Amino acid sequence: MHGIAALNLALEGDELELELDSPAANIVGFEHAPSSADDHAALDTAVATLRDGDRLFRFNDEAGCRMESAEVSSELLDDDHEDHDDHQKHAGHEAHEAHSDAEPEGHQDEEHAHAGEAHSDIEAAYHFECEAPDKLTQLTVELFEAFSGMEKIEVQYVIESKQGAAELTAKDHVVKF
Repeated sequence: MHGIAALNLALEGDELELELDSPAANIVGFEHAPSSADDHAALDTAVATLRDGDRLFRFNDEAGCRMESAEVSSELLDDDHEDHDDHQKHAGHEAHEAHSDAEPEGHQDEEHAHAGEAHSDIEAAYHFECEAPDKLTQLTVELFEAFSGMEKIEVQYVIESKQGAAELTAKDHVVKF
């Protein structure tokens, strides 16, 4: 759904994992394969911004959490590799032709999504290490500032034996654990 993203957080020991899943429209303003220089530039800028996890996700200082790695993935990024993409489209098209009578309607919609006609998501995975994980009390999410299409983020977290959920907006973008 446009404007809404999901953020999952898990802390085990001193290892903290964050996973963001968002419709591409929230982040780059479109969900089709990049077709112009402006589209490619917007996608490149968005990926660079998403890779800056220390800027997008700030933990309370006492916990001493630092980003160790970030990975960004999306069907939109696959389109930069035409040979691979063409092979996937061809294989997917054959599979679709062979099984279209037996597949539920939702799967057909998925095939159209891969052709650039429907929704594309952008996922990002972050790995942080925390010096004092027992002192982790809050997370400030700066995605609203970075991406104007972001309206609401549904957060789920598991921190050792504590779990919970929160709904963030631009005006209320801090999760307290």
